[in-house]
Amino acid sequence: MSCLAPVSDDAKGSGGTPGGPRWTSLPGRPMARDAAWARAAPSADANSPAAAEAGLAVLLEACERAVEELGSSVPPAQLRALLVIDQTGSLNLSRLAGALGASASAASRLCDRMQAAGLLRRDRAAVSRREIVLVPTESGRRLAGWVAGQRRAALADVLRSLSDDSQEALVTALQELAAGHGRR
Repeated sequence: MSCLAPVSDDAKGSGGTPGGPRWTSLPGRPMARDAAWARAAPSADANSPAAAEAGLAVLLEACERAVEELGSSVPPAQLRALLVIDQTGSLNLSRLAGALGASASAASRLCDRMQAAGLLRRDRAAVSRREIVLVPTESGRRLAGWVAGQRRAALADVLRSLSDDSQEALVTALQELAAGHGRR
């Protein structure tokens, strides 16, 4: 797996837009961003999305590094779906599709692959026997727990790099973000 990362004007890279960053592939570094890119970002209002993007890249890279040892054994889409299912305990296919921003047919095919891998099972709902719910298997629950633990450890490392006030502000902002996302 590889990603795109910025390169300087004197480095050989692949295209880009005039006046914009040039990008090159970095094997094995999904979604990686380097410090040079963050420093080269145009200055923006401190509350703008552009100003937050470099910090978001740090958080994303920390989360990705946390699960790198999985390699390609569990594709990212399956891992994301497993985490959603595990967080809720169980949910039906249409709710999973909505949470993933996918069509019901795409979510169904994803679940077929996850079921074949032993990560989830389909059960009849207790309330409505006609409804099918997706439930993580014991293996799926263990994997989701391991991923959550790895991500928390990576986040703790990132937080330790901040001042106490910045740690508190980031944690508060992330809690507000999570609460706001849940109200959608």
